[in-house]
Amino acid sequence: MELFDFDSDAAVDEAPAEEGPVPIESGQGFATLIVDDDPVARMIVLDEFAELGLRSVEAESGEQCLEALNDDIGVVLLDVNMAGMNGIETCRQMRARGHRRCQVIFVSADGEIETRLRAYDAGGNDFIVKPFEPEELARKVRVAQRALSSFDTVSGEAANARQAAFAAMSSMGEMGTVLEFMRRSFACQSLDELASAVLATSAQYGLSGLVELGEGAARRGYSPAGPCTPLEHSILEHSRDLQRIFQFSNRMVINYPLVTLVVSGLPVSDPDFVGRLRDHLAVLAEAADARARAIAVEQERDRKALAVLEAVRHLDEVIGDVERSHAENRVRAASISSEFLSRLEAAFVHMGLTELQESDLVELATHATRGIADLQKDMLRIQQQLADAIHTLRSEAH
Repeated sequence: MELFDFDSDAAVDEAPAEEGPVPIESGQGFATLIVDDDPVARMIVLDEFAELGLRSVEAESGEQCLEALNDDIGVVLLDVNMAGMNGIETCRQMRARGHRRCQVIFVSADGEIETRLRAYDAGGNDFIVKPFEPEELARKVRVAQRALSSFDTVSGEAANARQAAFAAMSSMGEMGTVLEFMRRSFACQSLDELASAVLATSAQYGLSGLVELGEGAARRGYSPAGPCTPLEHSILEHSRDLQRIFQFSNRMVINYPLVTLVVSGLPVSDPDFVGRLRDHLAVLAEAADARARAIAVEQERDRKALAVLEAVRHLDEVIGDVERSHAENRVRAASISSEFLSRLEAAFVHMGLTELQESDLVELATHATRGIADLQKDMLRIQQQLADAIHTLRSEAH
């Protein structure tokens, strides 16, 4: 904002020589509005602006000025002292109504500092004292239009920055939906639960769809209503043979080895959003594929663990049967050995053996009985080792 007229002149005079004089713009958004309650003064300025090639309109009061403002007006030449609403109040209301782009050049016969400060406080950009030369007014207009160009450039950059920031925030919010799915997917213990999470996440984007999960004969199709109908199965089967990501109309297919996702309801009127959805859904499908693989591994691990537990349980039963049978056999062997020794001693009476012969036979029988007892102890030791091994297997399986 230029407060003193000599500042704006210096800005033009100090421009690099190679740029040449700053041209006066006459295109869209650079028209001038001449506001003065003196018709003669308006006519003089209109003629001067016409010679400079400027498009101009006029207003005879502050009220008419406010009504005439539009996007085509870039410079307002505003008289300070007017009947009714003066120039200072007119400028203040312009700014209050949101007209920030217009460059306001105040015109007054009073060039005192107090008047200039009032003009500055109201939102003015420059000041020119009556009477003025046409060349001086032309310089003022050039400076104003130069400021307009800078304002438009900055406004455009700010709009682009806002748009980029909004797109980034939207993308972050949309990606948050995928991240939440990833977090939830870790808790999915079956393909049914995983399919429900995939379809629920798609619905958060305003999409409806079908998903097929699994490998080979174990693949299963799901819809929001539950298991797929025959028609839905045929759609998934056809989609499985398409490329990794395939879009047709408002539908999109995404394929991974263990996942086929078919969604509909894409907002084709918003291609930027569709592009972001394409990326988000690809991440969603890839994450679902990884989780489906993990579920398959976990289920195979659980199946093997159950098989091991079943084998341990069966072996435990067999060892229990062996222990009971061995205990019975041990009792029977002791009984048989005792009976054998008793009958052997009773038979000595009829054999006519010497005392030494009888002792030798008893010793042989006793030695055999002890050998049998030792074998039984070895079997007990082996049984205990098997029992310990089964206990270890059972603990690890759990």
